[in-house]
Amino acid sequence: MPDTKLDRDAVVVVRNPAILGGRPTFRGTRVQAEILFENLAAGYALDEILENFPTLDRNDLIEAIRQAGEMVMQAAPEIMPKSRAG
Repeated sequence: MPDTKLDRDAVVVVRNPAILGGRPTFRGTRVQAEILFENLAAGYALDEILENFPTLDRNDLIEAIRQAGEMVMQAAPEIMPKSRAG
């Protein structure tokens, strides 16, 4: 599991068992974090996502993307190149 030592003020995605059964949501909202990534994958721009989910904050979305990128980089497995038999 990746190291999750983040500044509490920088944390934008949280889990609360009392909100949506503990699914990850954006802090202070009931909007599931997966909405951001699903919408980005579908080609939506941040402005469109913000228009559809007005309780979200642009800076929080940008920070969530940055943090997700850091986690991907930390979790990326090291692979060895295939040796060429000759």
